Amino acid sequence: MTDPKLLSRLVERYYTNQATTEELEVFIDLQKKGVLDEALNDYLEGVIKEEAIQPEASFQHQPKRGQLMMIAASVSLLLLTGFLAMWALKGINEVNYVQVQTDQFKEKQIRLSDGSLVVLNRNSAFAYPEKWSGESRDVKLLSGEAYFEIKQNKKYQSFIVHTPDDFKIDVLGTEFNISSKNGQTKVYLESGKVKVERHGQKSVLKPGELAEYDKETGQITVQQANGELWLAWKNDMFFFDDATLSDIGKTLEDYYHKNVIIENESLASLRFTGKISRNNIDMVLKILSRTLNIDIMHHKDQIIMENSEKVYRHAD
Repeated sequence: MTDPKLLSRLVERYYTNQATTEELEVFIDLQKKGVLDEALNDYLEGVIKEEAIQPEASFQHQPKRGQLMMIAASVSLLLLTGFLAMWALKGINEVNYVQVQTDQFKEKQIRLSDGSLVVLNRNSAFAYPEKWSGESRDVKLLSGEAYFEIKQNKKYQSFIVHTPDDFKIDVLGTEFNISSKNGQTKVYLESGKVKVERHGQKSVLKPGELAEYDKETGQITVQQANGELWLAWKNDMFFFDDATLSDIGKTLEDYYHKNVIIENESLASLRFTGKISRNNIDMVLKILSRTLNIDIMHHKDQIIMENSEKVYRHAD
């Protein structure tokens, strides 16, 4: 803002106590930068001239140059007072968030004060306010993945989840899953209704639909998805949908913290579809071995997947 008329108008609104909160913030910012110096001087000169033409006591009340400087100097005090008042008011509305973070070994359940449940996956971070305030319940999925069971609330009807890439998920009573990893946010709706929004793009999801935001294209896409695939982790299950053994190996490495070795590319391209409990690693490996007709050796921190004949030779 550099238009002299606009600057003069801003100064006038400030001194006549008509400035809005937004205008006061602009006034403080411009005054600190020295942009308002000329407009302030012009305004104060105008005030002096008006007082000087008063019929009585014009001589007695006409400010001298030193008095003018005192008036100008008082602006800084007024600005400081106004700034501190604004800061104090903002402090009243500040929300203190509780942050919860999981490591690579364990998920965590969080019961919010409204009765809603958040299940936080491994390697994830979530933040929620100590007390609800405003008109909605705002929480933040800082990273990773979380499953939400949201309770309806008469006082705070809206529940909003924010992600690091400015994705906003607005829900009522519903159950859904959010994954926010490597700049990609994915929202799967199990039941109820949610609205996803980012920078003006909006989509309303129906149960069974998956919304996905891609940071490279900047677009939100919505499609039907397999709920078992997106919710398996919450039920302590692996769910593989035509997954390659290579991808399965990475999943086992991430979950069990083992080094998975697949001896050749032909094995790595084998595909598997199925749902397996994650509780017992030996059972997982046995099911994979029998289904794919391969041999799997599990020794301490290492899992080796080979053709059957290779394993037999090692055993000799």
